[in-house]
Amino acid sequence: MKRAEISALEKSLASLPVDLKKYLANQLLGQINAQAHALLETATSHRLCPHCNGEQFVKWGHSAGLQRYRCQNSACRKTFNAVSRTPLARLRHRDKWFDYLRCMRDSLTLRVSAARVGIDLKTAFRWRHRFLRASADANANALSGIIEVDETFFAESCKGKRKLTHRSPRKRGGQSNRKYKPDKIPVLIARDRNGHISDLVDPALNKSTVHEFLTPIIDLDSILCSDGHSWYKTFSKDRGIAHHRLITLDNQRVIGKEYHIQNVNSYISRLKGWIARFHGVGTAYLPSYLAWRRLFESAQPSEEAWLRAAINAYQQ
Repeated sequence: MKRAEISALEKSLASLPVDLKKYLANQLLGQINAQAHALLETATSHRLCPHCNGEQFVKWGHSAGLQRYRCQNSACRKTFNAVSRTPLARLRHRDKWFDYLRCMRDSLTLRVSAARVGIDLKTAFRWRHRFLRASADANANALSGIIEVDETFFAESCKGKRKLTHRSPRKRGGQSNRKYKPDKIPVLIARDRNGHISDLVDPALNKSTVHEFLTPIIDLDSILCSDGHSWYKTFSKDRGIAHHRLITLDNQRVIGKEYHIQNVNSYISRLKGWIARFHGVGTAYLPSYLAWRRLFESAQPSEEAWLRAAINAYQQ
């Protein structure tokens, strides 16, 4: 709809009596709820009982606008709906979900999102991590072709903790010690040329955890590009994967014309620039923010697509 048409509609609504305005507002709110319910109902093509994974169930009335089902398995017989056993279970105000997802697409802070949507700050915090939980759990994305891998570091943040025992607290706006390694949280990021991304947050990053993380996600026919760290050298040797090491000290930034780690480094640069707006992310919630950034790289730019990702529809 064009801006002139929207202005004309606003003028027409301004002249309506109050009771008719309330009626239209209720109608629009009902349509928004119906749209959210329809999307939740059709998000998964093959529905299963979330309690026993049974395929036999019948419709069992409605509750809070959603169709309920009852499992026909004699050992189960439990009821469920489209969001049962998903991260969105028991969340209220579905008419505001799309507005909140739009705030997430705009990368707004919690206070701004809560004020814009009209919810409490604690609710905004809970919704953010509920909407991101499925994407954070579905991190083991299969990678193929030319795969680039590199590490980056985030300053450790203990937001919300009242007592610190392993270090002294920083003052507001203070920076971490760049030379103090335990003050940094390593994040391993693997990305192929198709844009698929997997990441690992591990304060005790070592050879065994790196091998365990890379083994199920890297195809044996792929080509691994990394820096000169020995972790990747031993992994490629053990798995029989072609490997190119880019050693910065030897001024090796590109091997041939296509083997480099510039794509993953570019992604890390975008990640660091984007996450800086939150003025320090709590280490406990860092996987959720990494999943949030992956949505910008992989998911469709719409609230509907992000809602499907929130209920794990794509993984199902």
